[in-house]
Amino acid sequence: MRKADKHVIIINGDNNKLTFGETKSHLPAAIAIALGVFAGAAVLAVSLCCPELLADFVRLIISVAVGS
Repeated sequence: MRKADKHVIIINGDNNKLTFGETKSHLPAAIAIALGVFAGAAVLAVSLCCPELLADFVRLIISVAVGS
């Protein structure tokens, strides 16, 4: 039997409930990747149309990402 053929059994702490093959959502990672791609495309667009504003635009993106 291969390792991939084995069933995953998870015993949940709530009422000792059994779940089989439970997976986690990949939505937060997908959102982070999409935002990164969007920010990268925005930086490229600004660098092409007005390169003198590129430094200010990158500072803006970093300040939004940090939350300050």
